[in-house]
Amino acid sequence: MEKNTNYYDQIYKEGGHKKMYAKHYRYSPYLQLWEKSLDILKKIKEPRIIDIGCGVGQYANLLFDHDFFDYKGIDFSDEAIRLAKMVNSRYGDKFKVDNAYTSSIYNDNYNTAILFEVLEHLQEDLRVLGKIKKGTEVLLSVPNYDAVGHVRHFSGEEDVEKRYGEVMTIKAIDTFPLTKTSKLFLAHGVKG
Repeated sequence: MEKNTNYYDQIYKEGGHKKMYAKHYRYSPYLQLWEKSLDILKKIKEPRIIDIGCGVGQYANLLFDHDFFDYKGIDFSDEAIRLAKMVNSRYGDKFKVDNAYTSSIYNDNYNTAILFEVLEHLQEDLRVLGKIKKGTEVLLSVPNYDAVGHVRHFSGEEDVEKRYGEVMTIKAIDTFPLTKTSKLFLAHGVKG
Protein backbone atom coordinates (compact mmCIF):
# COMPACT_ATOMS: atom_id res chain seq x y z
CA MET A 1 0.00 0.00 0.00
CA GLU A 2 1.26 3.47 -0.85
CA LYS A 3 2.60 5.58 2.00
CA ASN A 4 1.48 9.18 2.49
CA THR A 5 3.52 12.37 2.48
CA ASN A 6 3.96 12.32 6.26
CA TYR A 7 5.79 8.99 6.00
CA TYR A 8 8.27 10.37 3.44
CA ASP A 9 8.61 13.74 5.19
CA GLN A 10 9.78 11.85 8.27
CA ILE A 11 12.25 9.70 6.31
CA TYR A 12 13.75 12.78 4.66
CA LYS A 13 13.97 14.61 8.01
CA GLU A 14 15.85 11.64 9.47
CA GLY A 15 18.14 11.39 6.43
CA GLY A 16 17.05 7.93 5.30
CA HIS A 17 19.02 4.68 5.52
CA LYS A 18 22.57 5.46 6.71
CA LYS A 19 21.70 9.17 6.33
CA MET A 20 22.05 8.81 2.55
CA TYR A 21 19.69 11.71 1.84
CA ALA A 22 21.87 14.05 3.87
CA LYS A 23 25.03 13.27 1.87
CA HIS A 24 26.43 14.85 -1.26
CA TYR A 25 25.55 12.90 -4.40
CA ARG A 26 29.19 11.71 -4.68
CA TYR A 27 28.53 9.53 -1.62
CA SER A 28 25.14 8.23 -2.68
CA PRO A 29 24.69 4.48 -3.17
CA TYR A 30 22.98 5.45 -6.45
CA LEU A 31 26.02 7.23 -7.91
CA GLN A 32 27.02 4.47 -10.35
CA LEU A 33 23.49 4.35 -11.77
CA TRP A 34 23.30 8.15 -11.94
CA GLU A 35 26.62 8.31 -13.81
CA LYS A 36 25.31 5.81 -16.36
CA SER A 37 22.22 7.99 -16.78
CA LEU A 38 24.50 10.96 -17.49
CA ASP A 39 26.07 9.02 -20.36
CA ILE A 40 22.59 8.45 -21.77
CA LEU A 41 21.55 12.09 -21.32
CA LYS A 42 24.66 13.29 -23.15
CA LYS A 43 23.42 11.41 -26.24
CA ILE A 44 20.01 13.11 -26.18
CA LYS A 45 19.86 16.26 -28.26
CA GLU A 46 19.19 19.22 -25.91
CA PRO A 47 17.46 17.27 -23.12
CA ARG A 48 14.56 19.10 -21.45
CA ILE A 49 14.12 17.11 -18.27
CA ILE A 50 11.20 16.49 -15.94
CA ASP A 51 12.06 14.55 -12.80
CA ILE A 52 9.07 12.80 -11.23
CA GLY A 53 9.79 12.01 -7.58
CA CYS A 54 12.94 14.13 -7.42
CA GLY A 55 13.42 13.58 -3.69
CA VAL A 56 15.97 15.79 -1.96
CA GLY A 57 17.58 16.95 -5.22
CA GLN A 58 20.81 14.96 -5.12
CA TYR A 59 20.42 13.76 -8.71
CA ALA A 60 19.46 17.27 -9.82
CA ASN A 61 22.63 18.55 -8.13
CA LEU A 62 24.64 16.10 -10.25
CA LEU A 63 22.81 17.28 -13.38
CA PHE A 64 23.50 20.96 -12.63
CA ASP A 65 27.19 20.14 -12.03
CA HIS A 66 27.24 18.65 -15.54
CA ASP A 67 25.53 21.63 -17.18
CA PHE A 68 22.05 20.13 -17.54
CA PHE A 69 19.95 23.13 -16.56
CA ASP A 70 16.72 22.58 -18.52
CA TYR A 71 15.20 20.72 -15.60
CA LYS A 72 12.06 20.63 -13.44
CA GLY A 73 11.63 18.35 -10.46
CA ILE A 74 8.52 17.45 -8.48
CA ASP A 75 7.96 15.46 -5.31
CA PHE A 76 4.90 15.19 -3.09
CA SER A 77 7.00 15.49 0.07
CA ASP A 78 7.26 19.05 1.40
CA GLU A 79 10.43 18.06 3.25
CA ALA A 80 12.05 16.61 0.10
CA ILE A 81 11.39 19.81 -1.83
CA ARG A 82 12.59 21.98 1.07
CA LEU A 83 15.88 20.03 1.08
CA ALA A 84 16.14 20.02 -2.73
CA LYS A 85 15.86 23.81 -2.75
CA MET A 86 18.45 24.05 0.01
CA VAL A 87 20.93 21.69 -1.68
CA ASN A 88 20.41 23.46 -5.02
CA SER A 89 19.99 27.00 -3.71
CA ARG A 90 20.91 28.62 -7.05
CA TYR A 91 18.19 26.59 -8.77
CA GLY A 92 15.46 26.46 -6.12
CA ASP A 93 12.81 27.62 -8.58
CA LYS A 94 13.22 24.34 -10.49
CA PHE A 95 11.61 22.30 -7.67
CA LYS A 96 7.95 22.10 -6.73
CA VAL A 97 5.75 20.15 -4.36
CA ASP A 98 3.36 18.27 -6.62
CA ASN A 99 1.60 14.94 -7.05
CA ALA A 100 2.78 12.53 -9.76
CA TYR A 101 -0.81 11.45 -10.41
CA THR A 102 -2.30 14.91 -10.89
CA SER A 103 0.60 17.19 -11.86
CA SER A 104 0.40 19.53 -14.84
CA ILE A 105 4.15 18.98 -15.43
CA TYR A 106 3.24 16.41 -18.10
CA ASN A 107 1.91 19.29 -20.24
CA ASP A 108 5.23 21.16 -20.11
CA ASN A 109 7.83 21.33 -22.86
CA TYR A 110 10.12 18.35 -22.22
CA ASN A 111 11.69 15.50 -24.13
CA THR A 112 13.17 13.50 -21.24
CA ALA A 113 11.51 12.06 -18.13
CA ILE A 114 13.40 10.78 -15.09
CA LEU A 115 11.66 8.46 -12.62
CA PHE A 116 14.34 7.18 -10.27
CA GLU A 117 13.30 5.12 -7.27
CA VAL A 118 9.68 6.25 -7.44
CA LEU A 119 7.62 3.75 -9.46
CA GLU A 120 8.00 0.97 -6.88
CA HIS A 121 6.27 3.28 -4.38
CA LEU A 122 3.23 3.94 -6.60
CA GLN A 123 0.23 1.64 -6.78
CA GLU A 124 -0.63 3.06 -10.21
CA ASP A 125 2.86 3.34 -11.71
CA LEU A 126 1.61 2.58 -15.22
CA ARG A 127 -0.90 5.44 -14.94
CA VAL A 128 1.95 7.83 -14.14
CA LEU A 129 4.03 6.57 -17.06
CA GLY A 130 0.95 6.89 -19.26
CA LYS A 131 0.85 10.64 -18.61
CA ILE A 132 4.29 11.16 -20.19
CA LYS A 133 4.20 12.50 -23.75
CA LYS A 134 4.69 10.05 -26.60
CA GLY A 135 8.23 10.11 -27.99
CA THR A 136 9.79 11.17 -24.67
CA GLU A 137 13.08 9.56 -23.62
CA VAL A 138 12.39 7.83 -20.30
CA LEU A 139 14.94 6.80 -17.69
CA LEU A 140 13.58 4.90 -14.73
CA SER A 141 15.08 2.88 -11.92
CA VAL A 142 13.46 0.23 -9.74
CA PRO A 143 14.79 -2.21 -7.11
CA ASN A 144 14.97 -5.98 -6.76
CA TYR A 145 14.20 -5.83 -3.02
CA ASP A 146 11.14 -5.18 -0.92
CA ALA A 147 10.98 -2.39 1.66
CA VAL A 148 8.32 -0.80 3.83
CA GLY A 149 7.43 1.91 1.28
CA HIS A 150 7.46 -0.40 -1.77
CA VAL A 151 4.32 -1.74 -3.39
CA ARG A 152 6.37 -3.90 -5.78
CA HIS A 153 9.88 -4.99 -6.61
CA PHE A 154 11.45 -6.82 -9.54
CA SER A 155 13.34 -10.12 -9.54
CA GLY A 156 15.30 -9.31 -12.69
CA GLU A 157 15.60 -7.29 -15.89
CA GLU A 158 12.95 -9.51 -17.52
CA ASP A 159 10.39 -8.39 -14.92
CA VAL A 160 11.19 -4.74 -15.62
CA GLU A 161 10.83 -5.34 -19.36
CA LYS A 162 7.55 -7.18 -18.87
CA ARG A 163 5.96 -4.41 -16.77
CA TYR A 164 7.24 -1.27 -18.46
CA GLY A 165 7.61 -2.60 -22.00
CA GLU A 166 3.83 -2.12 -22.23
CA VAL A 167 4.12 1.67 -22.16
CA MET A 168 7.58 2.31 -23.61
CA THR A 169 9.98 0.82 -26.09
CA ILE A 170 12.89 -0.24 -23.92
CA LYS A 171 16.32 0.35 -25.44
CA ALA A 172 18.41 -1.02 -22.56
CA ILE A 173 18.24 -2.23 -18.97
CA ASP A 174 21.34 -2.15 -16.80
CA THR A 175 21.76 -3.69 -13.34
CA PHE A 176 23.62 -1.96 -10.50
CA PRO A 177 24.47 -3.69 -7.21
CA LEU A 178 23.81 -1.83 -3.95
CA THR A 179 24.77 -4.69 -1.62
CA LYS A 180 25.48 -8.41 -2.09
CA THR A 181 21.78 -9.05 -2.68
CA SER A 182 20.16 -5.65 -3.37
CA LYS A 183 20.20 -4.30 -6.92
CA LEU A 184 18.72 -1.48 -8.94
CA PHE A 185 17.62 -1.76 -12.54
CA LEU A 186 18.04 1.26 -14.83
CA ALA A 187 15.75 1.13 -17.83
CA HIS A 188 16.06 3.53 -20.76
CA GLY A 189 13.40 3.72 -23.40
CA VAL A 190 11.06 5.87 -25.45
CA LYS A 191 7.46 6.41 -24.42
CA GLY A 192 5.09 4.82 -26.93
